[in-house]
Amino acid sequence: MLAELKKVPNLLTAFRLVAIPAMWPLAFTGHSFWIGVGLVLVAVSDAVDGVIARRLGQASEFGSKFDSFADGLIGPSVVTWLLVLQPEIYTENPELCLTWISVTAASLAVGFVKFRRFANLHLYSAKAAAFAQYPFVFNSFFFETYSPVLFYLAVGTGILASFETLVLQLTQSEVDEHMGSIVHALLDESR
Repeated sequence: MLAELKKVPNLLTAFRLVAIPAMWPLAFTGHSFWIGVGLVLVAVSDAVDGVIARRLGQASEFGSKFDSFADGLIGPSVVTWLLVLQPEIYTENPELCLTWISVTAASLAVGFVKFRRFANLHLYSAKAAAFAQYPFVFNSFFFETYSPVLFYLAVGTGILASFETLVLQLTQSEVDEHMGSIVHALLDESR
């Protein structure tokens, strides 16, 4: 495992794991801007670690699971930091927030119960959700207010991605982190 941690893409993932606890005190001391800066660095490392892994021939099952683990920690952290620093996001949109959190929690729970792990399936819908969520998060932390349009895009894509993950986990006997989408899974079954 130590050899895996020395690989460049896994070092980028490890950076995310170190950055998360470093940002928690910032949330509780009201340093929204610096959380935004940290999240930009986290987003860049998240975007490039897989690309670098493939380019350097360092893609591995360990790296994929390590990346999923880091992603699984950053999401709940961001949700909590927003709750601490901008509770109006939740109080002004309780139904949407509850729906998103519920579908996401259900997909994580089903993955854990059925497959004994929190499966991050790296679906195309999840990538689209991240693409929509990062602008919302950056805007919220940098400007200490939230954009309703960015919020609706972030939540809508988040609910769809979590719902697709939940459906796949409920309908598949095994899941591949790189299955792409429910369409790919159905096409693979029909062959």
